[in-house]
Amino acid sequence: MDKRKLQIIKLKGGAEVMVDWATKSECRACRTKIYWAKTKKDKQMPINVCGLAEWESHFANCPEANKFRN
Repeated sequence: MDKRKLQIIKLKGGAEVMVDWATKSECRACRTKIYWAKTKKDKQMPINVCGLAEWESHFANCPEANKFRN
């Protein structure tokens, strides 16, 4: 059985990403709860809640973001 829960959402900056709500995990650096989304260019992006029903890239607020960027 397919347990994926896919949804297209808009991030705080206006970008649209597809989120699989079954991918909840934790940032290895700061331990914030994150979800994994796919961008339009098919890249994986960690996202987290940043307000009431608002989402943003986790790189926008993770103190250790530079460790994970390519």
